[in-house]
Amino acid sequence: MLERVISVIQAFVGGVLIAMLATVVHGEWFPLVLIGGLVTVACYLIALRMLSDDRIVSVSGAIAVVVTVFILAQQSSGGSVLIQANLAGNVWVFGSAIIGGLAAAWPQISFRARD
Repeated sequence: MLERVISVIQAFVGGVLIAMLATVVHGEWFPLVLIGGLVTVACYLIALRMLSDDRIVSVSGAIAVVVTVFILAQQSSGGSVLIQANLAGNVWVFGSAIIGGLAAAWPQISFRARD
C-alpha cells in the first residue's frame, strides 16, 4: 500500500514539473518547442501507463499536468500571465488536456505471459 501511495505522489510531482517547464517555454521557437512539450507530456503519461499495473498512477500524472497548466494559465495578482491567448497558448492548454485525458482513459494492455 505504501509503495502505491509513493508511486502516485512521484507521478504527480513528475507531472507538475514537466507541465511547469513546458508551460514556461511553450511559446519559444514556435512551433518546435510547443510540439516538443506536447510530445514530452505524451511520452511521460504513456510511460506511466505502460510501467504501472495500476491506473491511478497514470491518472495522477495526467491530473497533475492538467491542473498545473490550468493554474499557470490564470492571471496573477500583478496582472501577468504565462500562457497568452494566442495560437501557441491555446494549442498548449487544449493539447495537454486532451493528451492527459487520453492517457488516463487508455485501457490496460498486458504484455506478460499468461499462466
